[in-house]
Amino acid sequence: MSKILDYVRQPTTLIGLSLTVGAVVGNLFGVLSETVAGTILSATLPLWVSDTSAQAKVAAIEGVLTTTTHGLVTTNPAAKTEIKTNA
Repeated sequence: MSKILDYVRQPTTLIGLSLTVGAVVGNLFGVLSETVAGTILSATLPLWVSDTSAQAKVAAIEGVLTTTTHGLVTTNPAAKTEIKTNA
């Protein structure tokens, strides 16, 4: 439990969390376009992954963030189903 708290207390993790929440909420309310929100979410990846040798983790997180962001703003029911099955 202390490792998780130490990770959450790091300034880079807090900045990544705030940028992620801001991008998702901005996209949800239509203030940010899907492209801008996706760019912000992609830019936060180095803040979330502290081990630079974990390239597979970065790719997996990026895929989930992109799919989730696209599903939040789309009106296509198939895309929303895809989010539920991928999560």
